[in-house]
Amino acid sequence: MVGTVLGNRYNILSEIGSGGMARVYKAQDKYLQRYVAVKILKDEFKHDVDFLKRFEIEAQAAASLTHPNIVQIYDVGTDNGNYYIVMELVEGITLKDYINKMGALDWREAVNITIQICSALNKAHSRKIVHRDIKPQNILIASDGIPKVTDFGIARAASADTATMKIDTIGSVHYSSPEQVRGGYTDEKSDIYSIGVTFFEMVTGRLPFDGESSVSVALKHIQDIPPLPTDIKPGIPSALDMIILKAMAKSRKDRYQSVSEMIQDLENLTGKPGDATEILLPNVKQDRNRYDTRKLDVLEDDDLARINRTPSRRSTNKTMKVVLPFLYVILILAIAGGIYLFVSAIVSELRQEAHQPEAILVGKYVNRNINEVVAELEEKGIKPYDIVYRSSDTVQKDIVMDQSIPPGNSIKAGSIYTTLTLTVSQGMDIVIIPPVRMQEHTTLKYLLQDEYGLVVEEKSEYSDEVPVNMVIRSDPEPGTQVKRGDKITLYWSLGPKKEEVVVPNLIGLDYNQALAVLAESKLKIGRTYPEGREGFQGKIIDQFPKEGDLVLEDTPVDITFEDDTVGPTPPGDNPSHPNTRAVTIVVPLPPGIEADTVRLKVVMINNNTYDVAIIIDNAQIETTEFPHYVVVDVPETGGYTVRAYVNDTVVTEKSY
Repeated sequence: MVGTVLGNRYNILSEIGSGGMARVYKAQDKYLQRYVAVKILKDEFKHDVDFLKRFEIEAQAAASLTHPNIVQIYDVGTDNGNYYIVMELVEGITLKDYINKMGALDWREAVNITIQICSALNKAHSRKIVHRDIKPQNILIASDGIPKVTDFGIARAASADTATMKIDTIGSVHYSSPEQVRGGYTDEKSDIYSIGVTFFEMVTGRLPFDGESSVSVALKHIQDIPPLPTDIKPGIPSALDMIILKAMAKSRKDRYQSVSEMIQDLENLTGKPGDATEILLPNVKQDRNRYDTRKLDVLEDDDLARINRTPSRRSTNKTMKVVLPFLYVILILAIAGGIYLFVSAIVSELRQEAHQPEAILVGKYVNRNINEVVAELEEKGIKPYDIVYRSSDTVQKDIVMDQSIPPGNSIKAGSIYTTLTLTVSQGMDIVIIPPVRMQEHTTLKYLLQDEYGLVVEEKSEYSDEVPVNMVIRSDPEPGTQVKRGDKITLYWSLGPKKEEVVVPNLIGLDYNQALAVLAESKLKIGRTYPEGREGFQGKIIDQFPKEGDLVLEDTPVDITFEDDTVGPTPPGDNPSHPNTRAVTIVVPLPPGIEADTVRLKVVMINNNTYDVAIIIDNAQIETTEFPHYVVVDVPETGGYTVRAYVNDTVVTEKSY
């Protein structure tokens, strides 16, 4: 894939990782001139229609998750059978690598990271998106130390009938909840369980459950109680045990009911690391001397000593006979004091009425300016009064809309029992439309809905200037003042409009001639058969689509070369290796090379035994010779992969 341009926009530079379902590449966005990460699905998932449909839906939903602790998704698309997601490029390492490097994290750092992970999932859960694959491998620690959760939506998109799907393909069994390993219903609390496992690993440097196989680990998640982190790593707060045990409860109802609840306990822990009295311990069926289903009380040594020295019931009765009379006296005095205060308030009110026998009539304040009304109230001595502001689409700003005491009623100034409340209009709830051009339309849609309270309608149209999926303009325009609840229309780009063109005749042309003819017809070369014939001087004997077919602009045209044009030895006619065929590998030069020569290494891998045969080892090739062509003898039986490296970077990989 290195050297490929996806969607006529993303230039693939190098491979940076690989997982169960996809490979990840570093790429450059030609339009926005920024580096991005591009995740491309592996071939085995390309033919599962249900998976691809869910994959696209989930990826678009994940693109709406704008949060500092979530890897932002920019784009989703397909090009020449390659399904891809474009996302934020995070320079850093995975949390798993960080734990392996540190052994175990300081508990305060682990709490800080966990709070940020919970914050990210809180945003996702608010959109009804469940990650289902929380594990340290899916959490990136950026160079500035900020954790970022990635792979949103992909695990949920995996089809249940995908032949190659396993539990540790879409979510490592070491971090899966009991309901996940059973294959049952999963929800937000399944993510909370996985957070608990990840938190456990951060503070202890090891997993709570391990075994010789995935099945044995899965059974431990279902049956076993996790060890206490404090038993593994002394010195961490005991309250931390309670948080992890609650997150990892076997039953969903015993876990935190939301990540926001877990955040609250984690924040309390950082302020009072020794206090676990407000953390509910889940139903852990183990040593009842250490665990209980009730609220856990942390007892100091002095408290335990007092419990052990509890006096006899007889002594207790004598003590109560002495203490009870004092308690009765205190209770009587408290009741008398309360009565005194109540009577004093009533008497004070009566005295006030005696000094101000005339009641003040409440005027009509509705539809009047609040400043004018306040001046009148002060002049008449009407106190206290409250002013409540509310937005209104019909009443002008600062105009009184309602009063709690109707006009004509009397009120005594200074009365503590009667308060006049005035409801005043603060005008319409106005927002200003932000800049929209060149913004990813799905992300902007959710921003306008959530932060601005607008009703968003989307319309697509062709554009020669604005890249695919980016916003062209809005109606009303940016800078316009509108009310919350108003409608705004976003117009986003489908890219340049493609016209129908006629496929030219390529039969008899060589590669360069075909390239020129197709460019003139606004088409491009697709796949070449046999594979690896780009740049050779052989003649084309077949093409698809055929000459005269009507296709859209930029459609790839597949071409087939004649058999006797590959390298020095014709394919299928190799006397030294009668059971092999010669194939030509095209080796591109990676971007950013400034030296005059580079190191080239080519290997052939047996896909069954993983044995590696070295074809070329660290040859020095001048950069002027690129693209470079290498002829490799591949067994006719197939089942081999040829891989080429330039300066230790994989630039070409083909399977036969």
